[in-house]
Amino acid sequence: MAMNVPDNRLLILFVILGLFLTACGDGESWVDDHGYGPVEEPLELGEIDEVLAVEGKQIFDTHCNNCHGMNSSISGPALGRVTENRTPEFVVNYTLNPRENRQNHPVGQELSDQYSGVMADTGISKEEAITILEYLRYYAEFREEPEAGE
Repeated sequence: MAMNVPDNRLLILFVILGLFLTACGDGESWVDDHGYGPVEEPLELGEIDEVLAVEGKQIFDTHCNNCHGMNSSISGPALGRVTENRTPEFVVNYTLNPRENRQNHPVGQELSDQYSGVMADTGISKEEAITILEYLRYYAEFREEPEAGE
């Protein structure tokens, strides 16, 4: 019976250690999936909003399309299907914080290896980045540009 006591203590220690590591790992797994930036909680996105997507296209055309095509790379990757491969939070965080993601995130480091240019800080707001995200969501869903209403 004396031998079971140390085994039980060891088991309890491993359970506590496992819970501790799981709790500590949540923040890191968030960064792994969603990148570094101001978005630290899931974005609440509803159905795709075509009006917002049109606004996002305008912002994209001003700040992004010199380097990013929708179906082809320019000096940065094509973005027409980015929302199929990355979380919405990652897209917004990378848009708002390209330098830190490029230096510290595995996806950013991979992009650094593939593309010689460094994504510029565009100075856009979080709301504008979410609007660009809506354009990218629209394009990925429908494979066409949103049209402005009349």
